[in-house]
Amino acid sequence: MTYRRCIICEKPALAREIAGALSRLEGGGIEKHDGYLTVGQDVVTWFFGHMFQQAMPSEYGPKWANFSDLSSLPVVIPSDGWIMKVSEGKEKQVKTIRDLTRQSEIIVNCGDAGREGQLLIDEALHEWKIDPFGGNVLRIWSQDLTEGGLRAALQGMAPNAERRNLSYAALARSRADFQHGMTYSQLYTVLARNAGARVTISVGRVQTPTLKLVVMRDRERAHFKPVSHFLPKVTFVHANGSFQASWVIPDGHDGLDTEGRLVDKSQAEKICALVNGKAGSIATATSDLKSHVQPLPFSLAGLQGECGRKLSLTAAETLAIAQSLYEKKVTSYPRTDSAYLPTEMRETCAPIVASLGKVEELSAIASGVDMTIRSPAWNDSKITDHYGIVPTAEFTAAKFESLSDVEKSVFILVARQFLAQFYPAFQYKAMRVEVACEGQTFRATGRQILRQGWKDALSRKVAEDPEDRDPEDEDDKAPVLPDVKRGDAVQANGHEVASMKTTPPPAYNDPRLAGEGGAMEKAYLFETDPEIRKRLKEGDGIGRPATRASIIEVLLRRGFLKRKGKIGLESTELGRSVIDALPPQLCSVGLTAMWETALGRIEDGSLTLEKFLESQANSLRTMVAEALKSPDIVIRGIKGPVPLPGDGKTCEKCGKGIMRTREWKSKTPPHQVKKALFCSDRTCGNAIWDAHIKALPGDGKKCPECGEGIMKTKEVTSKKDGKKYTFLSCNNYPKCRHSEFPDDGKKGGKAGAGKGASGKGGPRKSS
Repeated sequence: MTYRRCIICEKPALAREIAGALSRLEGGGIEKHDGYLTVGQDVVTWFFGHMFQQAMPSEYGPKWANFSDLSSLPVVIPSDGWIMKVSEGKEKQVKTIRDLTRQSEIIVNCGDAGREGQLLIDEALHEWKIDPFGGNVLRIWSQDLTEGGLRAALQGMAPNAERRNLSYAALARSRADFQHGMTYSQLYTVLARNAGARVTISVGRVQTPTLKLVVMRDRERAHFKPVSHFLPKVTFVHANGSFQASWVIPDGHDGLDTEGRLVDKSQAEKICALVNGKAGSIATATSDLKSHVQPLPFSLAGLQGECGRKLSLTAAETLAIAQSLYEKKVTSYPRTDSAYLPTEMRETCAPIVASLGKVEELSAIASGVDMTIRSPAWNDSKITDHYGIVPTAEFTAAKFESLSDVEKSVFILVARQFLAQFYPAFQYKAMRVEVACEGQTFRATGRQILRQGWKDALSRKVAEDPEDRDPEDEDDKAPVLPDVKRGDAVQANGHEVASMKTTPPPAYNDPRLAGEGGAMEKAYLFETDPEIRKRLKEGDGIGRPATRASIIEVLLRRGFLKRKGKIGLESTELGRSVIDALPPQLCSVGLTAMWETALGRIEDGSLTLEKFLESQANSLRTMVAEALKSPDIVIRGIKGPVPLPGDGKTCEKCGKGIMRTREWKSKTPPHQVKKALFCSDRTCGNAIWDAHIKALPGDGKKCPECGEGIMKTKEVTSKKDGKKYTFLSCNNYPKCRHSEFPDDGKKGGKAGAGKGASGKGGPRKSS
């Protein structure tokens, strides 16, 4: 059978939505088949993420077959030599889709709207010998799963060739990440193993700088020394009421540290004593009407941050729940870095608000909206590949009841943020007063709330963790100052010396690392080079919002990070030593900035894929050569076997490898733990199985029987009593079978010689 169009979607859920929209748009029923749906003359099928993956270096031939051979590095694949393999478990679906493409006149790329979604389908077409940018390949660019959004996407299909450069940029990132990770992971893993560490050092363009951020913060906290400082606070009485004002510390005053903090308490007490009971006057008094506009809906990073703070969910847990809500059609696409909304969606919001109003937890908030209010969120120019996470037109109260408890909690956060767009701005009167008294200046600030506005929708509460408090919530508690004007008289009546201590920066957790405004997003704060700092600030930091959670999970699995509580993150000794062992360039957040700049140039056509990879290959060669000049590295925090005698010595057989201890369990019961020394050069194959045995007297002497071999201590286990016994045996076996069984010191026997000799005392039990 020949189909008109074969529409390839990134996920099964999207395929079902596309098929449904196509059926309603053009007519015709939907027929289900194994791995695809048919709608009239069209067929709709789906991927499960990446259906193809890059082959490992060892699959490119003998050059990279020996992992321990560092002379083969770097891993640089020729531009025409890349090998892609069908991902495990996806063979059947790949064959189904390949066959469907051969039966279709037109192929449609319906990957997610973005760089990675573009490549996902394109790379498969390339493997099937189909030109992804040929005249018979179209593109559906869908950011919206609502009925209107899908209809517009289907009607707006364009040539896939229009996204050619976007696909090349994605391919450049994929190939560069592969070469970067494979080269440096192999290089530093082998160097670490040669130094005695039983470890796999995973190096990644985003993963490694992220680890360094945590290591830097942990060390900053570990070395932090709190500083006690003091601040005089005086209560002034005015005709319209009393208020407390803090001393404005003059520059150069006695008792200050280098940061301008008052560390001499006696100086604070002198100030209080100086003004106590004295008259003063209002030096300045200002009152400004201010407002805060509605906070934007959630991007993925924003939602991850809020769920971490309010629900103690990890970034990975939040992403999984947001994906589930999306697939249940109650919220929009979650993997978005934009928090803005398309203006055309505003016309469809009234029914959504009505549906939200039928949910008990949201009814009061929904009833207070004003649909005429237009928040800053409605801005087409600010939307990237996707828009903010909001409830969909398909949401119903019945669907809400079918959600799990944690899904309900996340949905309520999303819904409140959406409803806040239809509340007025938060308004308040900001007050600032300065008092002059005895030649000193004291300052007081206050806030008088005029309208809660959108804060009523969010019902914000101060987070349990003091380090996560919302500054605006704290400002809401600011006192209301009495009405005063410049020149008014006041009297100092009461005082205190506020005792304070500096606090260390907060430890990282998922929100502070991967959430909105977190360290990964604001990585430019950790870069000193002005140009790189600028690039990072203009971009999205390091990592994409949709992948930051997985980066954290990789670091946890590798043992480089560990959890502290539910969402806390802390570097391990292993993670810290890995950062110390790697060159600064591999740990720098600036690496991503340079790559993203290049990828942006590939997207706009000013740089080719080939030139980008050629530049990376040159950098890899330089870095590998530098690393091999001084290969000594130290890795700590490894839980491995206790080294056997001889561990770390040069292999006597090949003279190149290092003898290292390995430990394993025997395959047969009782599965005993065994250890031996093995040469680090796997092409050598040298192994010393008895390195754990304590040498007997005579170990190392020439064999008296053959005169060629060396007598070495051996160990046997008696089949009769299961005990272990040691003896000396010629290592020239089987040419020479000479053995010596020493006296056990109890029966007075002498050591025997020759085959089977045991002496009067018999074998000696191993200690």
